[in-house]
Amino acid sequence: MVDRKKRAQELIKYHSYASGAFGLIPVPGADVAAVSVAQLNLIHKLAKLYEIEFAQERTRAIIGALMGGVMPGALSSSVLGSAVKAVPFIGTALGVAVMPALSLAATQALGRVFAQHFETGGTLLDFDVETMREHFRKEFEAARNDAAKNEAGEAPAAAPQMEEQPVQKAG
Repeated sequence: MVDRKKRAQELIKYHSYASGAFGLIPVPGADVAAVSVAQLNLIHKLAKLYEIEFAQERTRAIIGALMGGVMPGALSSSVLGSAVKAVPFIGTALGVAVMPALSLAATQALGRVFAQHFETGGTLLDFDVETMREHFRKEFEAARNDAAKNEAGEAPAAAPQMEEQPVQKAG
C-alpha cells in the first residue's frame, strides 16, 4: 500500500514536470494539447496502478468539468498564455511566463485528487465532480503557490495531505 502511494506520487511528479515543460512549447495550441495528453496519461497510469478500469472519454469529461468549474480565471489565462505566443517576439516571452507554472500546478492537482479518490476505493464511474471540485481547487492553489515559491527561490511547502473525501459509489 505504501509502495503504491509512493509510486502514485512519483507518477504525479513526473507528469507535472512534463506538463510544465510542455507549457514552454512556443506554438499556440500545441502546448495546451501536449499538457492535455500528459494529464490524460497520468490518470491512465494512476488507474492502472490502482487497478481501476480506465475510460478515456469519461476521464476527459471529468478533467474538463473539474478544471472548468474551479479555475476559469486560470484556464482563461492559460489559453491566453498559449494564444499570446502568436504575437511575434514579445508574445512568446509572455506565453512562456504563464503556461509552465499553470500547467504544472493543474497536472499536480489533478493527480493528487485522482490518486486520493482511487486510494479510497473510488473509480471513474463514481467520481463525483461536485464533491471533488473544492478539493481540486485547494490542491491547485497549493501547487500554484509552490511553483511561485520555486520561481522566487524559496523552499516549497510540504504537499498537502490527502484529505479523506466522501466516495460515492455508483448504484
